[in-house]
Amino acid sequence: MRLTSVLASCLLVPIACGGGAAKSAGAAGDVGSAGSGADAAAGASGTDASRPDVGRAPATGTPGVWQNVTSPDMPASLFTGVNGFGVGNIVVDPARPSDLYVGGYGSIWRSTDYGLKWSELPSQPNPPYLPLGHVLAVAGTTPATLWVANVIGDMKVFKSTDGGLTFTLTGTLSEKDDSSLYSIVVDPHDATHLLSGFHESDALAESTDGGATWRVFTGAGWPAGGISWFPFFVETGSAATTRKTWLAIAQDGASAVMTSDGGATWTKPKGLENLQHPHGCSQLYQTGRTLFIAGDQGPGDGVYRSLDLGANWTRVAMGSEAIVWGTAKNVYAMWGWACASCGLDAGGPNYQLAAAPGTDWSKGTLPAALVWGPNSVAVTSDGAHAIVVGSMWATGLWRYVEP
Repeated sequence: MRLTSVLASCLLVPIACGGGAAKSAGAAGDVGSAGSGADAAAGASGTDASRPDVGRAPATGTPGVWQNVTSPDMPASLFTGVNGFGVGNIVVDPARPSDLYVGGYGSIWRSTDYGLKWSELPSQPNPPYLPLGHVLAVAGTTPATLWVANVIGDMKVFKSTDGGLTFTLTGTLSEKDDSSLYSIVVDPHDATHLLSGFHESDALAESTDGGATWRVFTGAGWPAGGISWFPFFVETGSAATTRKTWLAIAQDGASAVMTSDGGATWTKPKGLENLQHPHGCSQLYQTGRTLFIAGDQGPGDGVYRSLDLGANWTRVAMGSEAIVWGTAKNVYAMWGWACASCGLDAGGPNYQLAAAPGTDWSKGTLPAALVWGPNSVAVTSDGAHAIVVGSMWATGLWRYVEP
């Protein structure tokens, strides 16, 4: 079975204006000032944390080749055995394109050179092992703000306002829910505004105070039967309407749905009716008014594209796909789901790509060792090349410098 609800269910939404969170965060008052935390974050990267353009060397690597960049310091247990799902989900700091974070599955790792080398953050306390969906999120504040989903309990998140050096347990719910938060995402215009789904539960949650409190809701038109929801913000070009415009997709039934009123009402986008995400992962890619998402069931396996901010969708690539991402040149997709011992026996990563705007797709080439697809993919740029880093299920971190 490619889908199974007994294991664990992107957040990463690479939106063109994702840096807006850093701009609005100071006004919202949710982040630490540039005191000791900022100094520590700057020291860790060798740069001035308040100046993302200072001291950042260009990316290195061989363009056009997928390279394994898994740190030798990462425990083998992250990739082997019954709990070897991988490191966790990967995100890029919206304000510092050289800085990426990956983790949530018992450790958090940071790169300051566009994903080439990784060091474990000496977090105090260290957020616990939680192999669910996309449990790690970052906002481009100064220093960076990180959230990591917490295990079942009264408090639902660990939060750091100093780049992951120290965490505080927070996140109470408006109503009792025994599930864990599952897929935290940050409003691209407001670092205090977060969304999440719940693991193995049919609901979403929203926080408007930086993760301190959450309200649980569904809304009129919410389709029954889905669990482990991934919500995504859809960038409308306006901060006011982006904060209310979301796409959400579940597994085990239901349908992909959208709201334009902050979750009060939901509709099934035309062409995505009953589409589901594969177990453990999903990712929305947006460029301008064009959206891409992958899934299965419903209208069929493959990659779907909308040219009108999600109102109407058309399948543009066939076959099993889970994660879609893109650059100015190309759109990419890979297949994979939350399995600690899959790979070629489960169909392999089924790597496909298309030149922008993502109409004509073809098979891509991968190294023989890259046998399983991503939990999530981060896309960044050093100004000369787009750089892709994927956190592959049980297969390590892999990096691609686009030619």
